[in-house]
Amino acid sequence: MITFKNIDDNEMKYIIENKEVSSNIKNASENVLAVFTQNWCGDWKGLKRELNANEQNSEVDLTVFICIYNESGLYEEFMNFKENEWKNDLIPYLRYYKNGNFIKDTNHLPFQRIMNVFQQ
Repeated sequence: MITFKNIDDNEMKYIIENKEVSSNIKNASENVLAVFTQNWCGDWKGLKRELNANEQNSEVDLTVFICIYNESGLYEEFMNFKENEWKNDLIPYLRYYKNGNFIKDTNHLPFQRIMNVFQQ
């Protein structure tokens, strides 16, 4: 099963200050995917469709945290952080956590390749 949650401005501030997501996100479940994107992104819209289509029958129990940062007042600050600190200027930007630990980051991948990351 896939559970969806949003990353709010307070969490975005935490990320900027600490250069990492909070333990509330990392430890939300065994498998966590944090998605950082903008609402107009076609790859994000496709990924969202895939996640929604597999919500009930996912092979992996997964909590997906979504940050649509262009809808936040922290837009410029967060985008600059993501591009300069995390060294990633593409969207959607995905960060993977397993058992509270960061395991990797990527940009858009098809749904099954995302699931494969958590099944290794």
